[in-house]
Amino acid sequence: MRVVWKYTWVKIYVLLTILAVVKQFYSFSVLVDYFEYKKAALYLFKNWTVENAPFERFLEPMRRTILFPIVWRISNFNWPVILIIQLALSLTVPFGLFRIVNHFKFHRKLFSLAMICIITYPLQFFYTGFIMPDIWSQVMLLWMVVFYLERKYKIIPVFLILLSLLKPVFIVFLILPFVLAILKKYTISLFDFIPICIILCCCYLNYQSYGVFTYSSITSTNPYDYNRKILLNFKTNNPKEVDLVYELEHQHLLSLGSDMVPQKRYMDSLTKSSVYDNLAPYVFLHLKGMGATFLDPGRYDAMVFLNWKKSFGMMGVNDGNLVSKIPNWQFAYMIILALIQLIKFSFAIFAIVQLFRYFQVQFLTMIAFLLAFLAGPVGCARYLLPAYPFMAMLTALGIVCFAVKFPKVENFITKR
Repeated sequence: MRVVWKYTWVKIYVLLTILAVVKQFYSFSVLVDYFEYKKAALYLFKNWTVENAPFERFLEPMRRTILFPIVWRISNFNWPVILIIQLALSLTVPFGLFRIVNHFKFHRKLFSLAMICIITYPLQFFYTGFIMPDIWSQVMLLWMVVFYLERKYKIIPVFLILLSLLKPVFIVFLILPFVLAILKKYTISLFDFIPICIILCCCYLNYQSYGVFTYSSITSTNPYDYNRKILLNFKTNNPKEVDLVYELEHQHLLSLGSDMVPQKRYMDSLTKSSVYDNLAPYVFLHLKGMGATFLDPGRYDAMVFLNWKKSFGMMGVNDGNLVSKIPNWQFAYMIILALIQLIKFSFAIFAIVQLFRYFQVQFLTMIAFLLAFLAGPVGCARYLLPAYPFMAMLTALGIVCFAVKFPKVENFITKR
């Protein structure tokens, strides 16, 4: 631990993390999800109905998984308490990263470079400040990988349970022990079946309460609200027409009443038919969004956290109209960050190509690219946040690999 504190970049990271938290105490900023998690905590373990807990969006009672609402409950709905906990969690990131770096050569330089990559990723600090489960999932995923690389397999199921209860996207990771076992990189035990059993119990509770055997309604609402809408906008090139279609569909959903079974079936059928009928364009948009996840400068997150005027588009351009853009200095900020992301991503790809024969690199790549793939057409930087320490590690490896090709800087890179 003392060794980690000697690094200047760690001290800068700690300072920026504390500043992000102080900013929230001075001027509190939230995303829409903040209210959804808080509402889920209010009605935790209750059978929501329109009468006893009016919900504002379709399938809302099944939308948020239970762990972060439980955190809200334990904190007695006191957001400063949660914020202090998030500060403490975020401060463990350099220590987890240092333990991963120790599995590679040139670990001192690698650690410094990886910390520089994280420091130049503003979302790391924004989501330490936002009352959201994202920084929680990052820390848990990071330490799960640390313990896996150190062959402490018995604790892995605990992290898989916590991650799955935090965000539904992590239920995909429940098969990770079995995939690693097939690759002869893991030893399966009965404990590895416990996370799957817990998720199935949660699905059954939703079935008992709402008649739908699903872990989270996000698996229906997000593809319908985002993936399908992006596809229709791409096909029609007419956002107003798509909005009209969605308005008519929403009217039909309202006509189905409060029964969530037909609502879910209707959403799923529309999403599946749209994707199947336009499979090639959708694959293109999905891969494009996956790439954007790595390059997105976090335009919306910065606007919310820093209280900027909100706008749309990757660089803050409103509805594709170059005339009605955000102030020039904000636009320049986004351009610079996007270029930094591009450079870091290029070095990460270089490391993957050069070092993919090593299992550690394969493992880090698999996790980062899986989360980017699951983000799909949305292409939002926030979805990569849980795996960003691994992307930082890959970028650092890429810089080292690139630098050692040139004798002039080889001594600098290998210096201990």
